[in-house]
Amino acid sequence: MNLSIRWKLTGTFFILIILLLSVTNLMVLRFLEAEYLDGRKTDSLANANIIAITGRDTILRQDRNAFYLTRDFGEQMGVRVLILDNQGIVTVDSFGEEWLEGRPLEHEEVVSALAGTSQTGVHENATGEKVLYVAVPVVREKEVTGAVMLVVGLDDIYQSLSEVQRQMLFVSLISGLLAALLSLFLSGLLTRPIKQLTKAVKAMESGKLEQQVGIRSGDELGQLANAFNSMSSSMAKLDQSRRRFLSDASHELKSPLSSIKALAESLLETDEKDPQVYKEFLQDIDSEIDRLSRLVRNMLQLTRLEEGTPFIAKEKHDLYKIINHVAGMMQTQGDNCGVQLSIDCHPDLLWEVNSDLTTSILINLVDNAIRYTPSGGEVIVKAEVQMEGLVLSVTDTGEGIPPDELPRIFDRFYRVDKARTRTTGGTGLGLSIVQEAVNQLDGTIEVINEPGTGMTFRIVLP
Repeated sequence: MNLSIRWKLTGTFFILIILLLSVTNLMVLRFLEAEYLDGRKTDSLANANIIAITGRDTILRQDRNAFYLTRDFGEQMGVRVLILDNQGIVTVDSFGEEWLEGRPLEHEEVVSALAGTSQTGVHENATGEKVLYVAVPVVREKEVTGAVMLVVGLDDIYQSLSEVQRQMLFVSLISGLLAALLSLFLSGLLTRPIKQLTKAVKAMESGKLEQQVGIRSGDELGQLANAFNSMSSSMAKLDQSRRRFLSDASHELKSPLSSIKALAESLLETDEKDPQVYKEFLQDIDSEIDRLSRLVRNMLQLTRLEEGTPFIAKEKHDLYKIINHVAGMMQTQGDNCGVQLSIDCHPDLLWEVNSDLTTSILINLVDNAIRYTPSGGEVIVKAEVQMEGLVLSVTDTGEGIPPDELPRIFDRFYRVDKARTRTTGGTGLGLSIVQEAVNQLDGTIEVINEPGTGMTFRIVLP
């Protein structure tokens, strides 16, 4: 079973909180144990020293008075008192157990006390109970003559610690429950943006490309959401553009195909015997096929440009040579339309450009200018170097275009004068190709429109 991120986060948060509580509880218990034992050790050392100092003249006599005094001290202090001679042998036991008297004790606390240094230590007896051993030296005339050893019970301390541990466990269980609820809430907050993104992605997968997620945070999820929103908008626009392109392309292709079909049917159905009539029909069919070919060629060229290439190769080229080549290619079209084609470029102008794209840009601009320039007009192709880079411009002396149509001139299949452009063979893709090619070259394009006197397309290439 695949767990959602929310449950994974909830489990992670819960485990971390439980581990933190456990470590905290353990540290608190260890601290309390150390504090309690330190206090008990201090008190026991003080009591042992009291016995060693006040009773030193009696406790080492090994008579009944020594036993009674030792027993009284033990009862008052609530401990077991053992008196040892300078060899570590038990001489008096406040509990009066005869089996222990006369036996040597070799505990490290006893050895340390007989060496002149008081010492304490926690031990576990035969029944598993923890006890505190406290041993201090008995000094007479600056010599260690024996030792006083206290055996102090620690049951009360560990019972208190057990009670504290039970209370902490109860608090930890309540805290764990709250931690689980808090973890669930926090994981829900953290995964909500991911759910929104997932829902939006699934919607896009089903074809609904225009999706936006309302995540406004400044963290990585917010950045991802912004990137997704931008991607969604771009894809929606691209899809809309694709649909419009297919629709427009279908419409544009339909026109010459319909014309060809109508002309062919007329030829098939006519009883005309004059070869000249057939020739005129075939010339019309040939013209429509040429228009269809130009349309398909431009569509393919635009598609290739939009696909782009990882690297556009640029080399130093003679701009005069490129422009002269374009003028030679377009001269026949200009002559047929009665339009003069002029060049304004220094013969030695060199610049790093992509020859193919630059030629395509100029051909499409000159073709467009010739189509929209009346007979007797002029089209000027100019190239010069300015502060901003290489500036290419194509200027015509046509009528320009209405200002309200200017923003759409780079749209695919858009024509200012649709009837006139179809008559002259335009595809409506030339300026779209120009704009895409300029973008590929990291350049900019500007339109200077003067209705009634002409227009200029100004391109700057870095």
